[in-house]
Amino acid sequence: MRDKALESKPMPVLYSTDDVCKMFHISRLTCLNLFRRNDFPAQKFGRAYKVEANALNEYLSKRHILA
Repeated sequence: MRDKALESKPMPVLYSTDDVCKMFHISRLTCLNLFRRNDFPAQKFGRAYKVEANALNEYLSKRHILA
């Protein structure tokens, strides 16, 4: 019974700091500063930071970055 409940919900896609560094071509220090920001949707699991793919996409769509 419990297994069926777990099977019906898809697991969220989580990105680590290394994944974000590679995606955006930023340094590890810059990435950690980003993950520590209050407005960034990161979660801490033990010593590691993770961010859900959907939350990251929503965060980026709300931010207006001018280069």
